[in-house]
Amino acid sequence: MSFRNAIIITMTAFVLFIGYMVVVITNESSELITEDYYEQEQTIDADMIAKERARDAGMPIDMQLNGEMLYFKSKTKEKIKKLHAYFMCYNDKNSDLELDLQPGIGFPIAQLRKGNYAIDIRYQIANKTYLQQHSFLRK
Repeated sequence: MSFRNAIIITMTAFVLFIGYMVVVITNESSELITEDYYEQEQTIDADMIAKERARDAGMPIDMQLNGEMLYFKSKTKEKIKKLHAYFMCYNDKNSDLELDLQPGIGFPIAQLRKGNYAIDIRYQIANKTYLQQHSFLRK
């Protein structure tokens, strides 16, 4: 086989591979495209405002691990309502957990599977929503 034939075969294989990839990619559904894009964008804007509000207030909720209990304690004298914690496990989507809690009352970390979690803590003070985000490693 000559050098010229090898180049022609290589180029043909490359073009066929690119064509195959185009067909595969165009037939796959993308998770980046959603039907409720505008509603999600409004939620993102509200989350950004809630995060900024929590930052400006000095992060009023303090997350503390004490033994086998995880506590969300208030650092403010104002009444905190509707404390909601969402634990998103990076390692396993089936390990995600949502809890409605009271400030100062803990929950056993045994409810969480081992893994690394991103925690969204949403709460209300004086009818305004706040959002704090933390990370937590359950060993």
